[in-house]
Amino acid sequence: MIILNHPLIPSPKFIEAHTTQEISQVLAKDVPLLPFDLKLLRYCYDNQVAYAVNITSSSEAVYANALHAHYLFCDLQTAKEVQKIADHYLFDSKVIARIDERLLERAIEAGIDGVYLTSRGI
Repeated sequence: MIILNHPLIPSPKFIEAHTTQEISQVLAKDVPLLPFDLKLLRYCYDNQVAYAVNITSSSEAVYANALHAHYLFCDLQTAKEVQKIADHYLFDSKVIARIDERLLERAIEAGIDGVYLTSRGI
């Protein structure tokens, strides 16, 4: 499982970007995090930019994977649905559930590719 945004586990830094200009300003060591916008995804595809995208549905996941998104960020419920599709179609994109650390066991049980920890539980 990929664990992102944990203070003791190295991971890329995700930088929100909403325009092609903002994408071009993201440092090479960081990863642009995009809203689902096919034009932005195509820009990254054409320019071989490794990127993450916020998705809200299975169809968005299919399009983003086709345009070589590295990470598909979504809530846990959407991640459960998308992970089944990703496994069936052998996505290269990784499904990442945004969760509170206290929900880590649920993500593990669901077989999600990875998690982005939004807060650290006690």
